[in-house]
Amino acid sequence: MTRKVFTNTRERWRQHNVNAAFAELRRLIPTHPPEKKLSKNEILRLAMRYITFLVQVLESQSGESHAPASPTALLTLLAANVEDIKNPTTWAPASDTDPASPGSSCDSSETW
Repeated sequence: MTRKVFTNTRERWRQHNVNAAFAELRRLIPTHPPEKKLSKNEILRLAMRYITFLVQVLESQSGESHAPASPTALLTLLAANVEDIKNPTTWAPASDTDPASPGSSCDSSETW
């Protein structure tokens, strides 16, 4: 019986850590409206699209692919493109072959 209690406690702790990590990732992804509730799947998909978008911004500003950027340069680029960042419809899709989960706000019927 003690082993079962220990296992349940460890699983609750693990779930708490996973949920906290998703909450932190969600906080970093700009969406409109900002308080919009997202599933874990949607958070991951939007994070991939946001990263792809940021890489494209860096590449278009530097003129080179995979050019290293200092934190100051990154902040300057982000400030110059703040309107595009606030609008998720300008982000490039992570992959055209990734199917959206059923009933998610990432459905292919939505125009991105």
